[in-house]
Amino acid sequence: IAQIEGGVEYEVLRDDKALEYIDYLNLTKVLEILAEFFDVNSCAIAKDGMLCASALGSSVEDAYQKVVDNNPLSIVGSTVGFSKEVTLEVAKQLKSMDVRNLIAPKLSNEALKYLLEMTEMNVIQVKSPLQEVLGFNADDIKVTPFGYLVQEQNHSKLTKSSFKVSGKTKPTQQMAEDAIFAWKVAKYTKSNSVVIAKDLSTKAIVQGASNQVIAAESALDIACENAKEAVMAVDGEISSEGTLNAAVQNRIGLIIESGDAEISSKIAKLAD
Repeated sequence: IAQIEGGVEYEVLRDDKALEYIDYLNLTKVLEILAEFFDVNSCAIAKDGMLCASALGSSVEDAYQKVVDNNPLSIVGSTVGFSKEVTLEVAKQLKSMDVRNLIAPKLSNEALKYLLEMTEMNVIQVKSPLQEVLGFNADDIKVTPFGYLVQEQNHSKLTKSSFKVSGKTKPTQQMAEDAIFAWKVAKYTKSNSVVIAKDLSTKAIVQGASNQVIAAESALDIACENAKEAVMAVDGEISSEGTLNAAVQNRIGLIIESGDAEISSKIAKLAD
């Protein structure tokens, strides 16, 4: 991998399992989420170039446990990241789940010694402030047979004015916090994505589906009982009553979407 000017400063403390192309994609995906929640205890995991789960907690141990509880299968062989110092307790848990890559801004001396002596895990320390990662990618560039496609990134900050309650039911404080959390997570998923979140933890992430209804139904099936009174974030406008019907049947408490067109008012009335 070639370093670029203005890139994140990091140090590979150990890479027994040589870092490959897909590893850097996973590390990037995790780092983006950690940057969004740089000032709190957060954990995120990625695999196959996609975000799998994320959570905020009272401690790094708490955030990690939330991720394990909601998506234990994806952790095996994955890339896991933390926004705060990794402790020995967390390091031991990561070993038991056969994690491939760990990225964090800091590791305790005990945790680092344990990881280097007792595991073959790749360990990467981020030395740049995590918040500097926000807005790093000014443009999204793809090379196609038709030429270069360059798309500007939207780096606008979220404020109260960014959102509007469309229905008659007002969200609780917890739902509002979960909605912001889910919205930030959905920002880093592939198109046609649905994120189910509750208690500042993802309960399901489905992305890159062929259509929104399939994404919603799949995510709700994964979340199962955890969907009750949870938040559902849709990465675009709700374009079908089928998406709302799936949410209703699974007792979702709040939906956050980006729509502001005629269909949105119809969906809001149906939600009421």
